[in-house]
Amino acid sequence: MKRALDKLFRAIDRAISGTVGRQLLFFAGTAIAVFAVLLGVSSLLYPPEGPFDGRFWTLVINFIDVGGFDETAGVGRVLILITNIFGMVLLTGMLVSVLTNIIERRIDRVKDGEVYYRFKDHVVIIGFDPMCEGLIQSLAEKQTGDIVLQTVREAAGVRHELFSNLNKDAAKRVTIVSGNRTSPEDMDRLRIADCTTVFLLGESGEEDRDSQNIECLTIINGILAPEGKTIRCHVLFDRQATFASFQQQDLPEIREHIDFVPFNFCELWAQKVFVDQSYHGGEVRYLPLDRDPITADSDKKVHLLVLGMTNMGIALALQAAHICHFPNYVTKGIKTTITLIDEHADRELDFLKGRLGSFMDKVNWWYRDIDEGVEDENLSYAVTKEQYQFTDVEFEFIKARFEQEEVQKYLVKLSAKKDTFLTIAAAAAETPAALACGLYLPREVYDSGAQVLIRQSLSYGTIAMLSKHRSETEYRKYKNVKPFGMLQNCYDLERADDLLPMMVKYTYDNTSNESIVKEFPADVIRRNWMENWKAADNVSALKASNRYCANFIPVKQRSLGIQPGVELDEQQIELAARMEHNRWVTEKLLVGFRAPSAEEAAGIAADKKREYYKARLIHEDIKGYGDLGEDDKKIDVKLYDINISRALPYMLREYQGMAQKE
Repeated sequence: MKRALDKLFRAIDRAISGTVGRQLLFFAGTAIAVFAVLLGVSSLLYPPEGPFDGRFWTLVINFIDVGGFDETAGVGRVLILITNIFGMVLLTGMLVSVLTNIIERRIDRVKDGEVYYRFKDHVVIIGFDPMCEGLIQSLAEKQTGDIVLQTVREAAGVRHELFSNLNKDAAKRVTIVSGNRTSPEDMDRLRIADCTTVFLLGESGEEDRDSQNIECLTIINGILAPEGKTIRCHVLFDRQATFASFQQQDLPEIREHIDFVPFNFCELWAQKVFVDQSYHGGEVRYLPLDRDPITADSDKKVHLLVLGMTNMGIALALQAAHICHFPNYVTKGIKTTITLIDEHADRELDFLKGRLGSFMDKVNWWYRDIDEGVEDENLSYAVTKEQYQFTDVEFEFIKARFEQEEVQKYLVKLSAKKDTFLTIAAAAAETPAALACGLYLPREVYDSGAQVLIRQSLSYGTIAMLSKHRSETEYRKYKNVKPFGMLQNCYDLERADDLLPMMVKYTYDNTSNESIVKEFPADVIRRNWMENWKAADNVSALKASNRYCANFIPVKQRSLGIQPGVELDEQQIELAARMEHNRWVTEKLLVGFRAPSAEEAAGIAADKKREYYKARLIHEDIKGYGDLGEDDKKIDVKLYDINISRALPYMLREYQGMAQKE
């Protein structure tokens, strides 16, 4: 008996603590069962005259309307009383309780992110990261659809953290839902096939964020495949090595349905500082590495000095290597110098040589240990002619602590050079260390006009206050000190639009011996961008290459005086083409290509196997501009650089118009 009662109570407990549907079903079943018993008793006491006679309706009214009155005397009145009691318990008590519970549970489910809606034309953000706030704010300003944020973290805590900084209009557009990005069921509930864009960020602090993001990407592809749709997916890679790999590693299994846009936090900031020269719509402005245009007859050079071989420090150095290619190298052989100083420089240099072996083989670089007392001499100009590489960027690695006297003297010496545009970046991993490093440089560095970049994580109020402009005549020691590396507002939708890279690709695709591109119809280049990627080999690498080429355009504009829509003269075209080839060589070396050996070069020339070797990261065109020949299509390889240069003014003209429309 006790066991039977225990089973009954267990069944009741499951029903009343289950889903809303179970609760309603339990209530309805109980109410119907009780009313049926009462109706049966009534039928025994007072045989009915028909199926729905007066006695039936009397019971219904008294069951529903608790406290109703009836003239029946004796046993009948007792029955009415019992009916009233059960009606009071079931309808007035249990029903109100069930409905209240339904509302409360609905509220709790919404707060916990367990309610998914039939979203359409929305933006999906997967994973909660500090960059979410700025990203959502930008999306709210530029798009009209809903913004859906999925996270495995507690939804209430995420809502509080996120909404405390968002404005009301943006907050209204955001729906936070709970879910795991590696669960196909949770991903399917996001209605990915009906969204416009996906930002796959992952959760901050995860050790395996990159792997889970890739797993999620394959799930998204599986959702899109039956629908036959293509969605742009911006995918954050936490580790630079993974990011570099997926910039170059093709993903043919997803290209049909995913427009893959990988990005990395450190890479974003390197481009923001050196390419865009702006943070958060101009809230912070950065000086170009070449303060004034470096022209063909200029004796000026760029020197970037990075304090700290952290991920951010390496990203800054490599981004500078991507864009610091100037015409006075063509005319005078003046190279850009990039110096990295770290107390573990020897260890970090070993890592760098392992990761970028091809690049390190083709650039001049040297290493110094301050404690060993090696004299400061520019070894790149002391090497023999055979050792002097044709690339136009050189590296210096110094093993030392930032605060050492020898380092301070070296900084003073660099800042005194009148022919050098000096930029110093304090890229220590910890914000306090970077701040101390950047604010306690020798006085001569600040007075020289050198730009000093200091890495910050959240607020940069200290630097903003110190560098604040008060009057034209006031001396400001820290006027050229700039913060960078902030977690918030670091992702710019304008940079992700790929308008200029689309034009670069369109120009390359239409290069021939006879023609150049002067027109860039928006609908044609967008269609060219999307359709050609689906058929191309090594799509990720090609996209990355087009983006790096687009990033270099502002440097050519400044150095060569390029104006939108104004045709270049032959000297400008020649210099621009040589600068572009120097940039391209650096890019290819940085992503892992190498020049062929003499035996391989002979095989390429004899068998026309350029593509065969390129697939193995061996590129025949990694050589000086003057040594370039023809490709397999019988097109002079120089024409690609020449036609890109000729098309530049028309690209810029169309880009300005398209960007305004966007």
